[in-house]
Amino acid sequence: MTRTLHLSRATALAVFAALAALVLMLASCSNSQKDSESEGTATAVDTGSSAGDITVFAAASLKNASDDLAAAFAADGHEGATVTWNYAGSSKLVQQIDQGADADLFISADEANMEAAQDLDEFEDADPQVIATNRLVLATAPGNLGSITDLNDLKTNEKLRIALCADGVPCGTLAHEYLEDQGITLKAPTEEANVSDVSTKVSTGDVDAGFIYSTDAQAMQKNLKESQGRVIVLDIPGIEDNSYPAALTSDGEENETATEFLEWLQTDKAREILAEYGFGAPA
Repeated sequence: MTRTLHLSRATALAVFAALAALVLMLASCSNSQKDSESEGTATAVDTGSSAGDITVFAAASLKNASDDLAAAFAADGHEGATVTWNYAGSSKLVQQIDQGADADLFISADEANMEAAQDLDEFEDADPQVIATNRLVLATAPGNLGSITDLNDLKTNEKLRIALCADGVPCGTLAHEYLEDQGITLKAPTEEANVSDVSTKVSTGDVDAGFIYSTDAQAMQKNLKESQGRVIVLDIPGIEDNSYPAALTSDGEENETATEFLEWLQTDKAREILAEYGFGAPA
């Protein structure tokens, strides 16, 4: 037997109102959950990299060696670790961090810019460790069309086009100090933001020579075709090697992978890789 249930108008309205209230309540709960998840994600990003992922702000001169360093670190018991690199002149990197850029580790090409970084809140408890050294040289463009054979040529040949890093960048500070000490005034030199840009100017022949690091000169020579001719590299006397100190930011100190990477950069394996690219070991 089939029974048909007849609801009064008042009862039907009451049921409809209850169902509508239930739908609104469920929608509200769903939205609250989504909002909570969104806020959680934002918080995770704001507090730094997740475990296994680190961001390294490194002097431009480390660019050639960085991929091998990251790969060796991952293979040495840190599978899944992702190292994201940001390259620039050391002074520019300090400025970026000061302006709020997220970084776990900072590697400077000199002590002066690391000292500047330590004045920032992000490095309040930093304990910099020197991981490598480098030295400034004068490298000619391929083929040496400027016929540079001696540093004294910078004094006697005003037609030479010379590139160097801007003052304040480690490679620029050294070059400017040397030129001033020697009483050399370059005619219309080209100043670049970092040593990689100077190396590019030299390797493409846009300038006759440039003040770069020995590591960059080594990389440039390695990538040359025989038809391009030789690169002459002149050592610069009286200039001490640059130290490369590395330090964790406050976010990096809370990132286990970043801490382990800084420790690993001081191992024999890391120094072996750096040596392959022309870097010296810490004193």
